[in-house]
Amino acid sequence: MNEQPTERPRVQIVEVSPRDGLQNESVLLSTEDKVELVERAVRAGSRRIEVTSFVHPTRVPQMADAEAVMAALPRSAGVRYAGLVMNRRGLDRALAAGVDEIDVVVVASDTFCRRNQGMSTEEACEVAAELVAAARAAGVFSTVTVGASFGCPFEGRCR
Repeated sequence: MNEQPTERPRVQIVEVSPRDGLQNESVLLSTEDKVELVERAVRAGSRRIEVTSFVHPTRVPQMADAEAVMAALPRSAGVRYAGLVMNRRGLDRALAAGVDEIDVVVVASDTFCRRNQGMSTEEACEVAAELVAAARAAGVFSTVTVGASFGCPFEGRCR
């Protein structure tokens, strides 16, 4: 007897251009331009958007206005705004700024993880677990992304 699943699996797309698409650009966009980018994504149908990163401004100057971006975003029913966090200070900033969810990255290769986060993959996993637990306690949804899961620009292909 074939039983039909009671609920279909859902795929959700998270638009990351306001954060990932801008953080490596040499030109610093204004807060207003970033908000316009998010507004356009919402008008195009995006419902989950990673809008900024709560990292130290000297590390990623393109995200130095994270709180200002969050404060300027229009709130629409069914739209969720996420912020990338790398440590407890970033989480505290994200929560204070009113994110709907947080994203945490753990890089699968130690070399990349050390260059990106200043710690080993194992240490990053421990930090991610702490951040997710703290976000959950605050009632905020979390996503953990595994970066370089299929290969590393420094270590090569995964085996």
